[in-house]
Amino acid sequence: MNQTVEPELDGFNRMGKPLSEQARSAAYEHCKAMGLNSARAWECVSSIANQLEHDKPYEAQAAGMRFLDLTGTYRLMAVLLTA
Repeated sequence: MNQTVEPELDGFNRMGKPLSEQARSAAYEHCKAMGLNSARAWECVSSIANQLEHDKPYEAQAAGMRFLDLTGTYRLMAVLLTA
Protein backbone atom coordinates (compact mmCIF):
# COMPACT_ATOMS: atom_id res chain seq x y z
CA MET A 1 0.00 0.00 0.00
CA ASN A 2 1.36 3.39 -0.96
CA GLN A 3 0.57 6.11 1.57
CA THR A 4 0.87 9.80 0.99
CA VAL A 5 1.33 12.29 3.79
CA GLU A 6 0.64 15.99 3.51
CA PRO A 7 4.01 17.79 3.41
CA GLU A 8 3.19 19.98 6.43
CA LEU A 9 2.48 16.84 8.48
CA ASP A 10 5.68 15.02 7.54
CA GLY A 11 8.26 15.44 10.29
CA PHE A 12 11.14 14.68 7.94
CA ASN A 13 10.38 17.89 6.06
CA ARG A 14 11.29 19.80 9.21
CA MET A 15 14.89 18.57 9.24
CA GLY A 16 17.34 21.20 8.11
CA LYS A 17 15.02 24.01 9.24
CA PRO A 18 14.72 25.91 12.54
CA LEU A 19 12.61 24.07 15.10
CA SER A 20 9.89 25.99 16.88
CA GLU A 21 9.95 26.95 20.55
CA GLN A 22 6.75 24.92 20.90
CA ALA A 23 8.59 21.81 19.72
CA ARG A 24 11.52 22.51 22.05
CA SER A 25 9.18 23.03 25.01
CA ALA A 26 7.32 19.79 24.25
CA ALA A 27 10.65 17.94 24.01
CA TYR A 28 11.75 19.46 27.33
CA GLU A 29 8.60 18.14 29.01
CA HIS A 30 9.28 14.68 27.56
CA CYS A 31 12.86 14.81 28.89
CA LYS A 32 11.58 15.71 32.34
CA ALA A 33 9.11 12.81 32.15
CA MET A 34 12.02 10.49 31.31
CA GLY A 35 13.85 11.55 34.47
CA LEU A 36 16.29 14.26 33.41
CA ASN A 37 16.68 17.29 35.67
CA SER A 38 15.97 20.74 34.29
CA ALA A 39 19.50 21.69 33.18
CA ARG A 40 20.21 18.27 31.63
CA ALA A 41 16.82 18.30 29.89
CA TRP A 42 17.55 21.64 28.18
CA GLU A 43 21.06 20.51 27.27
CA CYS A 44 19.65 17.33 25.74
CA VAL A 45 16.95 19.17 23.77
CA SER A 46 19.41 21.79 22.52
CA SER A 47 22.01 19.29 21.39
CA ILE A 48 19.51 17.14 19.49
CA ALA A 49 17.67 20.13 18.01
CA ASN A 50 20.92 21.68 16.82
CA GLN A 51 21.80 18.56 14.84
CA LEU A 52 18.28 18.19 13.39
CA GLU A 53 18.32 21.83 12.29
CA HIS A 54 21.49 21.03 10.33
CA ASP A 55 19.85 17.95 8.75
CA LYS A 56 22.10 15.52 10.63
CA PRO A 57 19.83 12.79 12.03
CA TYR A 58 22.66 10.39 12.92
CA GLU A 59 24.53 13.09 14.80
CA ALA A 60 21.25 13.98 16.55
CA GLN A 61 20.90 10.35 17.60
CA ALA A 62 24.46 10.31 18.96
CA ALA A 63 23.81 13.56 20.85
CA GLY A 64 20.69 12.10 22.42
CA MET A 65 22.47 8.94 23.47
CA ARG A 66 24.64 11.03 25.81
CA PHE A 67 21.51 11.63 27.91
CA LEU A 68 18.94 8.93 27.07
CA ASP A 69 18.70 5.37 25.85
CA LEU A 70 17.92 4.68 22.18
CA THR A 71 14.15 4.57 22.70
CA GLY A 72 14.20 7.88 24.58
CA THR A 73 16.35 9.45 21.89
CA TYR A 74 13.97 8.38 19.13
CA ARG A 75 11.04 9.64 21.21
CA LEU A 76 12.67 13.03 21.61
CA MET A 77 13.59 13.28 17.92
CA ALA A 78 9.99 12.47 16.99
CA VAL A 79 8.65 15.13 19.36
CA LEU A 80 11.03 17.77 18.00
CA LEU A 81 10.10 17.00 14.40
CA THR A 82 6.33 16.67 14.82
CA ALA A 83 5.28 18.99 17.67
